[in-house]
Amino acid sequence: MSLDALSGNRFLALRDGLALRVGWGGDEQEVTWELSATPSAVPSARRMVATRLRAWGLRDRAEAAESLVGVLVDEALRHAPGKIMISLSAEDGWCRCEVGQCPGPAGRGRDLLDRLACCWGVARTAGGAAVWFELPEAGRS
Repeated sequence: MSLDALSGNRFLALRDGLALRVGWGGDEQEVTWELSATPSAVPSARRMVATRLRAWGLRDRAEAAESLVGVLVDEALRHAPGKIMISLSAEDGWCRCEVGQCPGPAGRGRDLLDRLACCWGVARTAGGAAVWFELPEAGRS
């Protein structure tokens, strides 16, 4: 099957040659992407996260999540020689995002996390570290 024949629901950032959408069936509330450690990863990650949250009906969190993911992927690019993993999920009005290969936020990233996320942290993984954050639905704290 050629890439041209695949549905737009399968690929989001195909033109960037770096992101494959996984688990996009319409009802799923969880998705994971693997991005190459290239400069185009930042705008691709921002676009994918915002698009997915809007598709899930979580428009009120899309802008904050887009900003946070952009900063964290930028941090990961400085430290990750290989792939950057992004996991996004939503459940019970909460949005959770994790960016792998990100050793921890610094400067602007830490400031944004403190300001926009209700909670965040750094998890040590087999592949290094990942930064996660959560955003509640509007009106929840």
